[in-house]
Amino acid sequence: MPKDSRLRSGCDDRVGIEQARPGTYVLVLSSRSTDLIQIGKLGALQLQLGFYVYVGSALGPGGLRARLAHHLKPSRRPHWHLDYLRAHTRVEEICYRLDTRRLEHVWAERISLTEGASVPPVGFGSTDCGCESHLFFFQQLPSLERLRQVLGKGIRTVSYSRRRM
Repeated sequence: MPKDSRLRSGCDDRVGIEQARPGTYVLVLSSRSTDLIQIGKLGALQLQLGFYVYVGSALGPGGLRARLAHHLKPSRRPHWHLDYLRAHTRVEEICYRLDTRRLEHVWAERISLTEGASVPPVGFGSTDCGCESHLFFFQQLPSLERLRQVLGKGIRTVSYSRRRM
């Protein structure tokens, strides 16, 4: 697929997913706000200065490419809990694995056990499963190396640190 058609589809060229393939992803978001925001029906979230790590999966027809394209741009009509948070944060890193298995629950459990992780709101991104949350807060930016260790083999990463979101 030509490079420019990926950009027109909304998925940044650095993600490198040329087809609609299923997978699981982690978004590392930075927050420079202490605003109190509403997260749909979940309730209010007091933002903290630091980094949020969100775990999700995209196993449907558009796969990871479509889901990441959605998360990389502001949402005019928020659908997922993450859409509300994205309006107040910046994407720093993306970690993903192309796979037909739903790995988000295992990844969420592993990230929750990572040193420095806390759960800001219980139920964020996990109202349809038994996980405590799919969103975690870190005061310091988790290293990509550490995330790769926690998530396991086959992880691809994309850095957005120098890009405005």
